[in-house]
Amino acid sequence: MNLKDWLIVIPARLASQRLPNKPLADLAGKPLLVRVFENLSPLKSSGAEIIVALDHELTAKMCDKFHVPYFMTKSTHPSGTDRCAEVALKFPHCNYVLNVQGDEPFVNLDDLLNLMELMSSKNPNIATMGLPMSDWEGYQNPNVVKIALDGQGSALYFSRAPIPFDRDAERTGSKSVNYIQHLGVYAFSQASLQKFCNLPASNLEQIEKLEQLRALSAGWKILVSSAKHRSIGIDTPEDLSRARQAFNG
Repeated sequence: MNLKDWLIVIPARLASQRLPNKPLADLAGKPLLVRVFENLSPLKSSGAEIIVALDHELTAKMCDKFHVPYFMTKSTHPSGTDRCAEVALKFPHCNYVLNVQGDEPFVNLDDLLNLMELMSSKNPNIATMGLPMSDWEGYQNPNVVKIALDGQGSALYFSRAPIPFDRDAERTGSKSVNYIQHLGVYAFSQASLQKFCNLPASNLEQIEKLEQLRALSAGWKILVSSAKHRSIGIDTPEDLSRARQAFNG
């Protein structure tokens, strides 16, 4: 796999509802968005392009301060994926685009490389990551997105609900479950990214508030790379507190 074929975009929206000014939140002495960029920097050293997709001047000033490359995108974009698509048009020489959310400072680079290899070798519409888990709390937590897979490693469905529903565990109260936690990183080809952003929003997407369901509703295949390392996506003040504890060991 040639990393020079890859553009890595970090979309960062300032006006997060659950955690205001999230990209600027302090994580061990640096803004969260800077920590995300620093974690991915070894991929830049290996040839990939990395750029942050912003929507606000405050975030741009922070990026200038820490020498983080960025592109100011339209403020009207409904999602981070749309920001990625706008930035990707500026890098036509990159055949593939990796969307790493600006609230994922702990995503493992080996897991990312496996995802990128899957995308470049199999060329599905979209590829993403899933982590095998067994904790009852995460299984029940609507902020933890779960994946149901087919026998070939493609996603059948994504949900905030506990899937697959373990009837025996619920009935017996054993709290012993196995599920796949979705890690919100997406790989696209240039063409599939632009096509995805032109798809109409689906009913399932609007119900679950999960944009990947737009692709499944349209009959697209989403391959899921099996991750081996946990990550901490930061959506709430509680997530930020856990991330600070993890960063400090």
